[in-house]
Amino acid sequence: MAAPRPRSVTLACLYAGCGAAFAFIILVSQLGSWGSIQMQEQIEQLLAEPPLSATSLSVDTTMEWLRWMVLVGVVGTIATMVFAIFAFRGDRGSRIGLTVLCSLAALLFVTMGLVGILPALLAAMCVGMLWQRESRRYFAGEEPPVELGAAPSVTAPQSQTPPPVQEQRPSAQQGYAQSVAPAPSARAARPKPVTAALLVTGIGSAMVAGVAALLLLTVFVGGRAEVERAWQDQGMLSDMIAESGFTVDDLMRLMLVSAAGWLLLSLVGMAVTAWAFAHRSPVARIALVVVCVLTIAASIVFFPVGLPWTAAAVVVIVLAHRQEARAWYRGV
Repeated sequence: MAAPRPRSVTLACLYAGCGAAFAFIILVSQLGSWGSIQMQEQIEQLLAEPPLSATSLSVDTTMEWLRWMVLVGVVGTIATMVFAIFAFRGDRGSRIGLTVLCSLAALLFVTMGLVGILPALLAAMCVGMLWQRESRRYFAGEEPPVELGAAPSVTAPQSQTPPPVQEQRPSAQQGYAQSVAPAPSARAARPKPVTAALLVTGIGSAMVAGVAALLLLTVFVGGRAEVERAWQDQGMLSDMIAESGFTVDDLMRLMLVSAAGWLLLSLVGMAVTAWAFAHRSPVARIALVVVCVLTIAASIVFFPVGLPWTAAAVVVIVLAHRQEARAWYRGV
């Protein structure tokens, strides 16, 4: 029987998950208004005040650095929400991941001054609740100790004289069945976390491969005329991009490079999925995690289009680190 979930774990996962969801909404809304005149004026004002006034940073450079920081923050909030869900269910690896992310968030909020004091205290409180004594017992799968004064369980009295045991000699068929050991595949069925991780990786890789192949066909078969027509259909967006010096030829090169990269990564993902499905090897599980890490890195570059794949990759990493998944791939 699994240990009951303590209140400290419930509150820690609830605070961390809701806080990450709130931060995710704020960061995404900031990306929606990125590059506005108001934001540029705010950055100019910050660069004009000390200590940033002593540096030679420009507005464009600062906005580029801030954009990458916001993208990393978006990925961090998604990972925090996923870790909070799985830590709520008692996953040990998710508790460690949630602890690391909450600790980093606390350090980041402290640097924000008075505004970040309350969020920093909340993140530190989540870390403390995750590592309390009853929380450690819960993640270790131990039963809570019996409180003083609790009525001990009373077992039914047993008769002093055991029932007579009749000696039975095994038949030939029973002896043969006991001598034959079951097959390894019958002893250890594939656990549900492994099946879910393989399904997410395989289906996601197949979808990305289809989109990448479609982009390559558009460039090679349709040619420059088809790409230019799709460019002009964007309306105001194409005008804004054209003002920045980005041409149709640049768009074609970007489509070729990105589509080829995504197609290669998706083919590797499908191959690793098939390998991890057919072979119970720790190397196959590690390869599955590596593919997910590469997917997260590539998805950050193509934000917000790659946001669903980032979330899916984080889910697969968490599932692959479940205790039953590691044991299954070790052949236990």
